[in-house]
Amino acid sequence: MLTVNLVAAKAGTQSFDAEAHRGGRDARPENTLIAFAYAMTLGVTTLEMDMQMTKDGRIVISHDPYMNNYLAKGPDGRYAEPGKYDIRTMTLAEIKQFDLGTMNPAAGDYYESHGKTQLACPGMKMPTLEEVFELVKAYGNDQVMFNLETKTYPEPALPAAKNSPAPAVFVKTVYKIIKKYRLEDRVMLQSFDWRNLKAMKKLDPGIALAALTCEQPAWGRGSRCRQPGEPRASPWMAGLDIDTFKGDYVKAAKAVGADVVSPYWEELSNELVSEAHELGMKVVPWTVNQPIKMSMLLAMGVDGIITDKPWLLRELLINRGIAVAAPTVNAGNPYHTGTGIAAGAARIGL
Repeated sequence: MLTVNLVAAKAGTQSFDAEAHRGGRDARPENTLIAFAYAMTLGVTTLEMDMQMTKDGRIVISHDPYMNNYLAKGPDGRYAEPGKYDIRTMTLAEIKQFDLGTMNPAAGDYYESHGKTQLACPGMKMPTLEEVFELVKAYGNDQVMFNLETKTYPEPALPAAKNSPAPAVFVKTVYKIIKKYRLEDRVMLQSFDWRNLKAMKKLDPGIALAALTCEQPAWGRGSRCRQPGEPRASPWMAGLDIDTFKGDYVKAAKAVGADVVSPYWEELSNELVSEAHELGMKVVPWTVNQPIKMSMLLAMGVDGIITDKPWLLRELLINRGIAVAAPTVNAGNPYHTGTGIAAGAARIGL
């Protein structure tokens, strides 16, 4: 087994956080081990991923609480029926029967946005959080960070709220795994449901926390996160009312104990970035895929960017003289699919 660091970044010079969203879903099947291997081979600062909790109490890496019909093929070789398979009511053994390696070409806009540049990798299964940590260990990468998102749904009217685990239970289970691998200093917990942030703060005040936020309802939650002007506090904000903060989500994130504020990038401004910095918080917006938008955010002074196209962000940072993480290759690992930079570039014709 060969493990090689291709580029050694100067100690102390790397500060910008280049995050591979779901491992870089525009390059590899999202939230799979092959995606996270690609991201390390490319050289990213942070592996960003989503978590769900199974019926038998395992933490698996999935954005959706259901087997996504855009992504998941059942044992019969057919893409899953929408909403039929709730991961939170399935055992890990049942979940492992699904193949997540080939995006459904009938997925419409989703395929147009992410599937055309994605390398199909048939046979990929939904990984557990432990399997992700083991993969990074096998790569000998002791620098890459983990941005772990707990997926819970605090609004009872949302279909996804049914079977949603209690934040305290979810977070405690995740924390046990983090401690098992002694990764407390390399993990950040993020969530739109700020109850999770409060739960982790209670367990371990040393774990970094990122307050995700978005005021647009079209991102799969069916509701605005902050809900300004409503007669009561938003359920997403752990009892805080955004109107108390005059609509200022940066101050609200500080009040909940966040170390990072992570808004949808279109809802960010120079003033909000400056305010967050003055309050001692970092700013890492999501999900930014166009170099022109990345450049705009860099000019604002953001501390990191979450992107589906980490190869484009890396190229932009290098061109601007900003230090980047060292790519790590393990050619003997079964999830290695060639040098991340070359494979990503070849796939999109660069």
